[in-house]
Amino acid sequence: MNATSTSANELKNKKITLADYLLMPEIHHPYEIIDGEFMPSPAPIPAHQKIGLNLVILLNQHVTTKDLGVVLFAPVDIILQRDPLRTRQPDVLFIHKDKLPGTSLDDLEELQILEIAPDLIIEVLSPSDTKKVLSDKLLDYQRIGVKECWLVSREFRSVEVLRLMANQSERVGRFGLGDTLHSEVLPDFLLTVDGIFV
Repeated sequence: MNATSTSANELKNKKITLADYLLMPEIHHPYEIIDGEFMPSPAPIPAHQKIGLNLVILLNQHVTTKDLGVVLFAPVDIILQRDPLRTRQPDVLFIHKDKLPGTSLDDLEELQILEIAPDLIIEVLSPSDTKKVLSDKLLDYQRIGVKECWLVSREFRSVEVLRLMANQSERVGRFGLGDTLHSEVLPDFLLTVDGIFV
């Protein structure tokens, strides 16, 4: 993104438009824009990052080997709506190759903004993820057509897999240590829950 514009501090005090967003510098810190309001978050703790990294490595290895699409990780903005501007930054996401211009770095350079609905979103839960916060995120993901969401709990060492539909989410399964996670979006991807929490 162009780094010639408004600072993050200035953005806190105004409603951010898509035009503002396109002029923002790259911000290597978690934040979301909810109905034009800049919402910074604390940086994830190391344990959160380690779990996210394990997921990215395992998922990316499968997706790359099978040539299925692309795996991206936070911070990366998904534009949910342009006016008022609304973005989310899931910890990990997968987009099937049929939705992309291509999966090489050169192809991805064409995407100045990400307005493609991921097929799979993974959220590593934090203490700040209250029921309300989580419900709002899921509603946003449902609205744009995300098919599946994994909620990864550090506290319980478990993963809840949700099928997302236009008006509801439905639990596909809850997987704990010793279990193998199954995904409807990636049916050939068999992931041991233990491998996420090593």
